[in-house]
Parts: sequence; C-alpha cells; structure tokens
Amino acid sequence: MSQRTSHSHSEASIQTGSAEAGISRLLPGSSGLVGDPIVLHDVGPQYSEWLPDLLNELVPTVERTVRELALNYDPRILRDERPRLFPTECLQRKHGVGVPGEDGVPIHPFNGAVSKLAISYGRVVVDDLSEPKHQIYNWARQVVTGVGTREYPGAPNGVGLLDETIVPLLDAGDHTPSVVLSLDEAAWTDVDSRIATNALDALAMLSEVLNIGLVLSPRLDDHLRRAHPGWYDDHLTEPRGGTSIEVDHTPSADALSIAWGIVGGFDPRGGRLRLLYNLDADDEREVRDLKADTEIGLSPGAVDRYTRELADKHGLLAIDDRPKYNRVSLTSRGKAAQGLISPDYRAVHPQQTQFQADNPGTRQSTTGIVCCPEPGDGPTPSPGDATADRGAVNATPDRFALGASSLADTAPTAEEWLADTGEAHEDGYTPWLTGPDGRLDRWEMHERLLAGKRTEGVTVVDDDIDSFDDGRVAYVSCFEDEVLVVGQWGGPLPTLVRVTSALLTNKMWSKVLAPSALGGDLEELYGGELHDTIKDVLRLGSQMGWLGEDEATYEGFSDRYRQVRDLILSKLPGATDGGSTEWNELAKDAHGLLASVTQLYHALGIDVTINLRIPDTRKLRAGESRYQQFLDFMRHTVPKSAAYGVHSVYRLLCEDRVDKLKHRMSVEFGPNPTADLTASWVVTGPTASTMTDDIRSAIATKADDIRETIREGVERGVHLQIPVVDGNSYAALRNVVERHADRKGFDVDREQCREIIRLATATLGNEPGRCSPYVLAEALLAMAKARSSTDSLTTADVAYGIRQLPAHRLMPTLKFTMQKALKELLVADEPLGRSEIVERAGISGRSYDRNLKELAAVGLVESVGNGGHKKWRAWVMPWWSPLVGTDTPRRVDDDESGVSPPSRVDDVLYQLALDLGFEPDYELFANPVDVDAVIDALPRLERWRHWFMTHYGLVDFGSDTAIASGDIVAEKIVSLGVDPTHREADQAVLTMS
Repeated sequence: MSQRTSHSHSEASIQTGSAEAGISRLLPGSSGLVGDPIVLHDVGPQYSEWLPDLLNELVPTVERTVRELALNYDPRILRDERPRLFPTECLQRKHGVGVPGEDGVPIHPFNGAVSKLAISYGRVVVDDLSEPKHQIYNWARQVVTGVGTREYPGAPNGVGLLDETIVPLLDAGDHTPSVVLSLDEAAWTDVDSRIATNALDALAMLSEVLNIGLVLSPRLDDHLRRAHPGWYDDHLTEPRGGTSIEVDHTPSADALSIAWGIVGGFDPRGGRLRLLYNLDADDEREVRDLKADTEIGLSPGAVDRYTRELADKHGLLAIDDRPKYNRVSLTSRGKAAQGLISPDYRAVHPQQTQFQADNPGTRQSTTGIVCCPEPGDGPTPSPGDATADRGAVNATPDRFALGASSLADTAPTAEEWLADTGEAHEDGYTPWLTGPDGRLDRWEMHERLLAGKRTEGVTVVDDDIDSFDDGRVAYVSCFEDEVLVVGQWGGPLPTLVRVTSALLTNKMWSKVLAPSALGGDLEELYGGELHDTIKDVLRLGSQMGWLGEDEATYEGFSDRYRQVRDLILSKLPGATDGGSTEWNELAKDAHGLLASVTQLYHALGIDVTINLRIPDTRKLRAGESRYQQFLDFMRHTVPKSAAYGVHSVYRLLCEDRVDKLKHRMSVEFGPNPTADLTASWVVTGPTASTMTDDIRSAIATKADDIRETIREGVERGVHLQIPVVDGNSYAALRNVVERHADRKGFDVDREQCREIIRLATATLGNEPGRCSPYVLAEALLAMAKARSSTDSLTTADVAYGIRQLPAHRLMPTLKFTMQKALKELLVADEPLGRSEIVERAGISGRSYDRNLKELAAVGLVESVGNGGHKKWRAWVMPWWSPLVGTDTPRRVDDDESGVSPPSRVDDVLYQLALDLGFEPDYELFANPVDVDAVIDALPRLERWRHWFMTHYGLVDFGSDTAIASGDIVAEKIVSLGVDPTHREADQAVLTMS
C-alpha cells in the first residue's frame, strides 16, 4: 500500500503547465520537479494499491480541466451547473474522452461522473450537501478515482482504461501535474513480472500527461533494467530536462571512506585499478572493449574475472548482461573509488586527492561541461571520467561579478602546455590531448583547438603559436564523434606519416576504434546496414587497402592496420631524400593509409579534423622550395580523403590504372552527385592567412589529375567541393560564439552576436574585425552557464571570460608590461594599490607610473580612494564604449553593464588626448570628427586605433549579406570533378572564381 503526502485541493495548489510530461529518475529526498509535486511513498508493483491514491490527488486538476473545456464549449453549462450534452458532445466526440458504445454514447460512467464532479459540484462545500447529493458526489468521485481498478457491469476495465479517460482528458487541457513516486525496492524485486508489467504500463500511459519522477535505489534501477528492458529503455535511459534535477556528484566523506577501504587494499601492480580507472563515469562500456583496451592491458579471462568481482563482491560495478555483449558501468560507490585512482594507477587516499581525473575519453560519451567563473564553483569532475573532466553546476555566480579569477596563478597557458611536449622517444609520439590544470581540462582543450575549424574543407587561421619542444609529437583527441589531430609541420612526408599514425595509435584502437564500434565481423560499419556485403564495400567501394580474407574480422583487421602503421613509421627515418624511390614509395603508402583510415572513421560516422600548426609561417614562405613542398602536400593530401556514399572519390575521379579501375564497385549516381570530405584541415600560424589563395590555387591544380574519360564527358563522375576559407573572419567568429552560446544555454540574436564580436575583436585582435578563434573560444569556455533557457548572451558575459585569459592575449597592440598590469587588476578580488600592482605584475615602478596613467586615460582602469592611498579597478570595456551603455565613469560597485546612452566619439577622443597630456589642434575635433585623422596627428594613440574604432563600430566587418547568411562564397571553394550546375553544358572539371 502506498503512503501519500496530502495536498490542498484549492485552485492555487494545482500544477500549471510549465512542466514537461515524461518519466525520470530522482534522488531520494528531493523532488526535482516543477512546482509543488504530488508525492506518494512506498509505491509497490500492485497498481491497484496506489493508482486510486494518485487519481485522488489529481482530482483538482481533472476538475479544473473539465471546467475549462466546458467554458470553451458552452459558457451556459458552468452558469447553470448542468452538464447537459457536454459528456458526449464535447468530451467524447471532440476530445476522445471515454469509451463509446455503438451509438456513440460512452458505455463507461467516467464521462458522466467527471462532468458532474467538476460542473455540478465543482464550487460547493461538500459537507453542506444534502444526503442524496452527497451520495451522488461520492459516486462521481469514486468513479473518477477508481479508473482501472473498479469494475462496472458492461463496461471495460483494467489499466488500459487510463488511455481512454484520464490521459485524453488531461491531454486536452493545459496543465501538466508533477508527481513523485518513491518505489518500494523489496516489493518490486520480489513480485511476479506480469504484475510489475501492468504497473509499468500504467506509468507509461500516465507519463504522456504527467511529469513523473521516480525515486528508486540503484539496486531497483538495475532490477528494472534487467527484468523490464523494453520499458526501461523507453523511459529511463535518457534524462529529461523538465524533470531531472541538478546533482552534486561529489562523493561524501563516508562514501570516500568506504571506497578507500576497497581500492586501498588492491594490489597496485594488479589490474583492478587499471580496469576501474578506464571505465566511463557516466556511461557503459562493453566488456569486449575492455578486453581490447591497451590501457587496461589485461587478458580476456582477467577482465571477466575482475568485472564480476568488482560488481558482486565490492559493489563498484553494475553489469548489464541483456545484450549480446555484457556492458559494465560504475555504481555511485564505483565513481567514488575511481576518483581515488591516480593516472599512474595508484590508489590515493581521499585526503591526498582533489578528485580530478586525467584519463582519455571514448567517443560514445557526450559532455556536459560547465565552466564556472568563481573558485570552487567550477565543474564537479566525475572521477576517472572517460570522456572529460566534466560535471554540472547547481549555482552559477553573478554573471557580471567583478574580479575573482577562476584560474590558478601558475597555470601554464594553452600554448605553453601544447609546446611542452617532453621528449617524444620517452614520453610518447602521440599523447592524448590534455589541458593545463587550473585553466582548461581535456574537453575544453579539444573545444579550443576545434574552434579553428570553420568548414569541412580547409580553414586558415592567423594565430601566434609556440613551437613544439619536439616537433615529432602529434596530439590526438576524440569527443562527440569528432576526432582531432594536432601536429606541427615538419616537411611533407614526416607530417603525412605522423598525422596518419596518430589516427591509428593503440589508444585510438582502445577508445574509438573499439570492437563494439566496428563489430566482430566489421558489421557495425556504415550504421550496421551492410552486414552481408561489408567486406566487398570496404575493398571495392571505400577502397580501403591491405584487406584480405585474414582481415575480415576485427582482430585480423586491427592487427593488420597496426602492422602497416608500424612499418610505415619504421621506414620514415630512411626516407630522407625527397623524390627518391624510397621517399616516393613511402609517400604513396602513407597517402593510401591516410585515405583508408579516414574512410574507416567516415564509416563509423566520426568527423576527422587535422589542425596543422606552422609556428613560423614567414620562414616557410621565404623558402621557395620549402613553400612549394607545403603547397604540393596540400594539393595531394586534402582531396585524397573524400567519399561519395561508400565509394572512394579518388578512385572515382583520379585513378587511371586499368587494373585498379577493374576492382571497384558500380556506382549509383544521384541527381546531384556531390561528395564529402572525410577529413578537414586547419592550418594555423602567425600569418597563415597570407597563404590562403596559394593553398586554394594549389588544390585547384588537382583538376589536372581528373581521369580523361571524365573530363571529356565519356564517363560520369562526382562533384567534390573543397572550401578554403579564413578562420579569423566575422563569419568564423560568429560560428564560435553561436556554438558556445548554445552549449552554455544562451540565446544570441544577430545584433547581440555582432556586439560580442566587436568586443572580442577590439580586446583580442589587432586588426579590424579579426581575432583568434582559439582565444575567443577559450574566453567563452570560461563563462558561467545560462541560468534559464531565456537568458541572452551579453557582452558582459563575454567580458568575464576575457578576464580569465593570459595577459599577453589581452589587447595585443599594447606593451607587455601594460598587459600584465591590466591583467592583474582584471582578476583581482579587490582594488589594488601601487605596490600590489608592481609586485603581482612583476613590473617596475616606472612602468607602473607610465602604464596606469595611460590605462586610466582610456577608461580601462579607474581609481578608488584619494592621495597616496589611491587604488585601481580595471574593466574589459571602457566606460565610454557604446557596448557598455553609460555616459559617466563607473563607481567601484558597478559591473560591466549599464543603462544610459554612450558618449559621443568626438568628446571621448578629445578628453583622451587631454588626459594623455597632448595639446591637440581643436580643428581635429570639429564635427564630424575624423578618427583616423586624429590618431594620425597624435601617433601615441596608434596602439589604440583598432581598439577605439572597433568599440565605436567604426570598422567594417564585411558584407552584410555574407554576415547575415554565413555562407561561404563561391570564390572560396575549389570544385573538382563534375559540377552539376553545368551538366548540360560541357562538363566542367574545375570551377574556381
């Protein structure tokens, strides 16, 4: 029997329609639901025991819904308090409520009873009713609350009646009540499955119109998943935004103590710790993947033995043995235990760990990272999380809070972290991408470096980057079905081999190219739709090389590709002479392997992005031979990785060897046979954009390699478009803003986005309308998340993220001493005085005097206090900026936002000149003021030109049409093959404006 928590039946207590219908899990002791939910305790599997209690609590909502329907149908019904034809004409025929007989009249008393209850007795005091009317009222209420459990002669009965009565009635209204059901574990785990099935069916029906939260123990959750898999998968596998609650995943001291009592006793040289560490904190892993995981490095038998022991003996794992291949997941105790394991697989006492993980991710998991601006309010890391140092945050700080840096003072910058590769022969040639502790976790570092990608093609990004300590290193990462390879240009062949080998490391086979992803017989490729023909498709369609009968299984396939990778790597040191036979053969094999492996990732539905870093682009361009080698590399390598469905585009367009052409599948061309790239490239360097046109032209010459029969129109081909675009442009930056605004839950319209990019380019760039997408992404990652779905992203939000960036990234046109002083003031919790600024920024007293005067003159810092006790506060946006919206200097308790209109540009510029000690010619400031003329006449202002003009919107971001649409114009696209727009004319092989 269930126990219920009583609720007032007044109109004010009824749940309104802000909740979302569905079912979700809740934590014990918390509802997590919208409004004041109905709560039933000790709910068992006999639905006849708790359903009447639930329906009794729903009566106020039912009555309100009926009255609203009656009012809309005929107001006289409520006025006269007589249902008349309402039960049949409105409820049954209009809204489908009730079970109709052959004549259309409901044969179950529900319609009549609910109409009387809501209309005839809806506003009466029940205790004042006469005895006959009291009996009628009781009958009507019993009919409504007895749906599914009371029998009536000649009328249907059972739980299915909910679908005929309560569900369509509430569905016709605007109210979604919230309900919390605390399930009785003992009763549910010790009952005939048919009884439980009926109860679950009732919950499923009610979840169409109710917001149901289930409080259930981990053991009961596991029981439902095993005993009722279909229902569980339909209703409890995915959390629902409208019903779930934010949960602090940080284990309690007791949980950590229990976990330590377990893992502290494990042999540090054994496999249990390695196995625990490499599980996903918030997802399952198949046991067969654990057996193939080289990070775990255990025999299949040991994996089976340890998983059972960790589950049955220690309660650290839950095992789902319903699928063909067993899956394991961490219990809450297991998550606590995982957090006590260090990256080198040692058990660490709770007092010595900060509960932060550093293990690589698997592609199947998604992220929910929220980077909060206040110390201690950052993401709550899931211990040993195999996808990221991720978490959820319940409370975000003031979105416009001042000061308070969330970064450790000693944290390296992202570039310093990347450049510090260590010795490749000692630390590994292909490390998993991580980020500097205290600044960026591994997912954030992945997102930062992915921000340079604007399109599936080639994106060229201007950014000052540091050279790797060991240029042979290539980082690799995978999140949300996006593989990222980060490598440094080291010549065409070494770069090609390193990038290719990075995609085939043991860790990629363990975490991404796992047995569950490919299938035991490779049947999972291409979504598992080509099981019978997969081998032919891979060999003759995708043209994946090195495949024979021995490679038809996962083990044979993975072993073969590992061998080929190792062989190519072993030959690299001997291929030193460009153009030699050895060099050419190795380049051919490496190109073939890259094309094959990107086809493999394409077959898995995973995008591949290669971020190719060139620390000194000027030096590369200065050497004619070196530069031509780079352009040749782009020409041959970029188009190589492309697919049309399951077919290799290179084989369709370029291959001219007769024996190779014989070994290919027939192609069914669509009306617009446009191919897709299976790998995108991002070229990053200080002046990389100067190479954009050259890269585009180099790739365009690939048209010379198109097979002659296609060029002449004898053979049909496909169309391959390769955009080569600017990664610092307004459209590129807008993509970054919109991506991260969406991730943080903010709305951002076109005008807001334009203002945010004005702020970003003014503060982070040194030329009009441009800045580094990587730095912008880093600032956006540091913001708090939105508090509600209606929050709009503002310049004040972005200003907070900008304050968290390294000093040298703030206003690149300034002297570094000025940047350091500004940075220290921006992140200070309180205003700072002269001695504090000098000490924290590491500058001299003379630099302080010179820098603070100028920063104050332009409005970036403002003084607090008087005389020798003067202190300073800094701002990302000067008070006069139109992006702030105020016309007077701020007070210390102001934030980055304001309400008043901005000051005029000529007034601000004139005051700036006076504050800096100039004696400007007044004619310079006659209306309309020419900002360029003023700065030309006052050269000391030159370093502020871009910043000042961008704040005032005096720079051109580009074509309004291009900005509005975000499209990549045709001039930026290289088109190879058959252009479908010119099919009726001569078949164009190359179209390039």
